[in-house]
Amino acid sequence: MNQNKRHRFLWKILYALVHPYLVRRFGYTHDQASRKEPCLIISNHVTNWDPLLLSLSFRDQQIAFVASEHLFRMGWVSKLIQWLVAVIPRRKGTTGMDTAMACLRQLRAGQSVCIFGSGETTWDGQTVPVLPATAMLAQISGATLVTYKLEGGYLTNPRWGKGLRRGKMHGGVVGVYPPEQLKTMKKDEILAAINSDINEDTWAAQSAAPVVYKGKRRAEYLEAALFICPGCKHLGSLQSEDDRIRCRECGLDLRFTETGFFEPKRPFRTIDVWDRWQQAMFKLDAYIPPEGGIADDDVTFIKVDDDHSTTLLAQGRLLLEDDALCIGEYRMALQSISNMAIVRTNRLIFSWDGAYYELKTKQPGCCMRKYVLAWQYKHDQNTQEG
Repeated sequence: MNQNKRHRFLWKILYALVHPYLVRRFGYTHDQASRKEPCLIISNHVTNWDPLLLSLSFRDQQIAFVASEHLFRMGWVSKLIQWLVAVIPRRKGTTGMDTAMACLRQLRAGQSVCIFGSGETTWDGQTVPVLPATAMLAQISGATLVTYKLEGGYLTNPRWGKGLRRGKMHGGVVGVYPPEQLKTMKKDEILAAINSDINEDTWAAQSAAPVVYKGKRRAEYLEAALFICPGCKHLGSLQSEDDRIRCRECGLDLRFTETGFFEPKRPFRTIDVWDRWQQAMFKLDAYIPPEGGIADDDVTFIKVDDDHSTTLLAQGRLLLEDDALCIGEYRMALQSISNMAIVRTNRLIFSWDGAYYELKTKQPGCCMRKYVLAWQYKHDQNTQEG
């Protein structure tokens, strides 16, 4: 039995096994897609469960998913995943050209492909815009483009959090664009259509029709997303516990409610508004850095090779110093890092000096976002100066 036939056979078995569990565990409802031809499916990305949740709408199709490269570095688990389902590796923190070519090969071989177009799950409950190259892929693929939206996932399983909250989720096809239609559209039009179709504003939806998401320790590890206190502007002073987030410096104390809003609602009612404010403060250096500078302890630095093998380079304190990331004997100027991204919450991956690297920590509340933002703002500055 060839690989594609095996995957289709196994999917029929998996569907019967996982469908009842996912529907019950996530409060999940979904539409049933009627597509038979190979499709390029593009969806928003909210939880690590999204591939399975989306697949429930495509009962008669086995889909190849574009997934982060780190899934191929999990030993026997990686081998099991590849045996069960078709996975196309995507190195976050790289240009992704090899991934695009792999998608085209799958589509032209008659296999449907799903891409979570933003490349990462949302930190703040707002859908991350799709990468422009995705629109180009849709146009040249020769396949039908199907857009899909998952709703309610952010408060069910927030990227920064731990565990699931019981509430409601829904998934369904939004738009279907045959290849003949795509040929008549400009790339900007395709990109705009995709972004419009898959966009979910968690806070607008909750304001219009609040859904309760019940769970223990609702606010725990929120400091992995929110890292500047709005009360005193200290960076790294926030600490979460149960359903509250507090500041060690000024005593700010907020409750994260079952509907996802903060109480009291000042200074910010929602995570996304707080996040936009803190990003502006970070860009302007309008914050108070922690004593000793922006740093995290117990960080592991590894090099990742093309065959997914890894080499340990250093362990210890990661420090952002003079526009460079420093750990052990390594000093990497931000301007020399070509791409950077975060996997899950605690893995910082990037391309540097022609190779691929990862910085990771086992501390669940560690905020790696500040390093990505520092890199992003440095590159923006260089572009403006250039």
